[in-house]
Amino acid sequence: MMTNVKIIATENGPLLVEVDGKTTVTLCRCGRSQTQPSCDGTHAKIGFKAPSSEIKVTE
Repeated sequence: MMTNVKIIATENGPLLVEVDGKTTVTLCRCGRSQTQPSCDGTHAKIGFKAPSSEIKVTE
């Protein structure tokens, strides 16, 4: 059985890594998180802007 993995870039927010429909980790996109590579919500405080997108990871 193949694992379903998606990386979702949320609008103005972090990257969400989903494995089989469940978010497993949130990664910083703004570069200012104090808990790198994880998101700590700093993007909202600094006004980070970026579009959303989605990548499906396949074998």
